[in-house]
This record gives sequence, C-alpha cells and structure tokens, in this order.
Amino acid sequence: MAQNYTAVHGLMQLLYACNNQPAEGTGIQILVDQAHNLLGTQIPKVMIDYTNDVQINLFGDYPAEKDVIPSAIFAAVFGLFMFAHLFVFLVNLSRGHHFWLSFAWIFYNFMKVIGWIFRVIWAKDITKVRIGISGSVFLIMSTIILVSFNLILAQRIFTWRHPVGGSRKLFWNTMFVFYGFVAGIVIMTILASAVPYLYFLSDRVFKQWVTCVKASSILIVLYCLTSLSLIGLAYMFKPTRKDENLYTYQPWWIKSFSPTYYVEHGAAERAAETFMKRTSNHRHAVRVIAATHHHHNMVEGLTNERGDLKHNGSLAILTLTTIFILVGAIGRSIAVFQAKPRYAQSQVCNPIFMYICWGFLEAMVNVLYLVGRVDLRFYRPDRLPKKVRAIITAQQSVDVSDIEDSDDEYIGSSDSETNVNYGTPEKPGLHDDDDSEFRF
Repeated sequence: MAQNYTAVHGLMQLLYACNNQPAEGTGIQILVDQAHNLLGTQIPKVMIDYTNDVQINLFGDYPAEKDVIPSAIFAAVFGLFMFAHLFVFLVNLSRGHHFWLSFAWIFYNFMKVIGWIFRVIWAKDITKVRIGISGSVFLIMSTIILVSFNLILAQRIFTWRHPVGGSRKLFWNTMFVFYGFVAGIVIMTILASAVPYLYFLSDRVFKQWVTCVKASSILIVLYCLTSLSLIGLAYMFKPTRKDENLYTYQPWWIKSFSPTYYVEHGAAERAAETFMKRTSNHRHAVRVIAATHHHHNMVEGLTNERGDLKHNGSLAILTLTTIFILVGAIGRSIAVFQAKPRYAQSQVCNPIFMYICWGFLEAMVNVLYLVGRVDLRFYRPDRLPKKVRAIITAQQSVDVSDIEDSDDEYIGSSDSETNVNYGTPEKPGLHDDDDSEFRF
C-alpha cells in the first residue's frame, strides 16, 4: 500500500472480527456507521484512507477533492445538452412534428447531470457511500439508455431499407427480446453496483459477485454492438421484390436535415388528412423515415423539390456514437476483470480516462445528435388520426370511388413531375394495421 497503516490495521481487524470476518472490501457502509459509533462524527483520515484502499478497484477510481471541478464541469455541460434537446423538442412540438424519442435524450442528460453532481458530493466526503453508489449507477445506466435508443434508430434504418421485413411480427418480437434483455442487464448492474458496498459478504459470495459483475460488463459491451449489427444486417441483404412493390408512407414534407431547419407548421397533420381520399393500397403503407433514395414506392410520389436526402450521414452518426459509447464500456469491463484492491489498480481506473469516456466522448455524442438532427433523419410519420383510421377500416374493401379518383390529381400523376413508378402494390392485409404496430 502507498501508506503505512500499521496504527489502524489492528482496529480494522477488530471490526472485521466483530462482523464474522467478511471479505475485505465489503460492507463499507456498515463499517462507516460503526466507525461513527466508536469515534464520533469525525473519522480519522488514516482510517478512511485504509478502508478506501482495500475496496475493489472502480472504473474512474474513488473520487477525491481534485475530482470536484471536472465533475462539476461535466454536470454543467450535460445540463446544457439537456436544455438543448428540450428546446428542439418544444420547437418541433409547436410545429406538429412529434419526435418523442427526444425525451430519451432529455432523460439521458438528466441522469448524467445527477450522476456527476453525486460524484461531486462523494468527492467532498468519501464516507457518503450511498451517494457514491447512486452516482455510479446513474453514470452507468445513462449509457445503457443511450445504447437502447441507438438500437431503435438502427431499427428505423432497417425498416426503411426493408419495409416488408421491418413490419413483420417476427422482427418486432425479436426486437422485444432485445429490449427485455436490456431490462435484465439494468437490474443486474444495479444490484452488482450496490450489494457489496451495503452488506458484508463472505469470501465465497464475494467471488461469485465478482463473476456476476464480469458477466454484466460483457453483456453491456455486446449490447453496444447490437445497433451496428442491425445496420450491417440491413445492408447485407438487398431489398426484395416485395420491398420494391410496397407502398411506404414517408414524411415527404421534411425538406432538409440542416441543423437550423424546422418543418412547416402543421405539415404532418395536413399529410395525414389526405389519407381520407387515398386508395386502399396507399392506406396500408408502412411508415418509414424520410429519404429521396430508396428501392420502394412512396404514397406521395418522389419529387425533386427537397433536394437530396440521403442516409449516409445517419449511418455515420449511429456508427460514431456507438463507437464512443463502446470505448467506455470496454474500459469499464477491463477494470472489472482485473478485480484488484484499489491500491493495486491499473491505469485503466485513472479518473482522466473515465472523464474522456463518460464525459468528453458522450458530450460528442450529444453534439452529433443535435448537429446531425436525428429528430429529422429518424422521424417516422405519426400514426394516422383516429377519424382517418376509421374511414380506412370502413372503406378498405370498396372499389375505387369518385373521391379516390381525385387522389391522382392531388399527388400528381404525371411522370414528368413526380418521376415515380408505383409498380404492383402489395395486397391489403400483408402488413399489420397501425393499431397493432408497436410505436417508438
């Protein structure tokens, strides 16, 4: 150890003996309470340093006074990102553009703010174990939330490229399995982060706990890769003929992915209203994200008014953000697998590395989301209004009527204006109705 703890070693061994000789490094909260009972409100610094050094190594290390300023800075930075996402959401909401996933990033940044604030409090008083545990849990859980919603964005890329497969129940059930999987990871990680600090564990149980934490860290690393795997799967296979012949409902009113662009007021509502006079083939269209290059038909028709909206930038955003998150997940996994006392920990537990991973790189993730305008790139049209869905249900088996004939006039049937070839539409009923589609 870095210090000579001869004077305090005997006292600590007495406390361990009084508690049935648990594994060293466990039950720190109980030891703190007992030390207060024995020595009063002020615990000697040498005793605090001793118990701190025998704790199991922690990614980012146990904070000291020098960690107050960087932790406070990151709390302020993520607070600004939280308000930035809130601003974008409120502006979109005022224009009828409902991108509800913005709540995920607002909540994510809120968790980061709480996590960094708790780390500041913990740095000022290392004996506040419960505050420290809570801060660590917030910092870890916020990253898992970020990965989960990256997976949802990748899912929308997959459905855009493969609208038939992306709307099948088999695909949705598979995604439900992944989301249930992450719920298990969250529970495992919370328990693994708290139990050994709050309770005494025997040597055998402590070894089992270390194994559990190792498994949790590996699962988090693998979960980080799911969004990239789904994107790879989407581009590994070309769209089928069914995908090419299928009608899709794209947000054709989105004209740009520029950082300063916002949609026109009420554009989504006006588009949804037009479905009351569309043919039944159009009414069963699968909702996908906006793009001017695709392999399938569009309800509205492909126009050149919007310029060129490609998803190369979207793929880059998902790839970079996943890599940034993955670096921190791998670093934490290495620290967990070392499973050494703090006094023997390696440089992977250096606070600077943790600040780079959970601070700087995750701040860059927010920048990519905001500047890249994920609220436009990954927006899928809202579910049609109830009155429109009622008309679709009532008329879906009726032949083309006079009002449906007028639909050609609305969308523009001239090939020279729309450059669209609708092909042979799928039969109604191939896909689930909007009522049965799980919404993200």
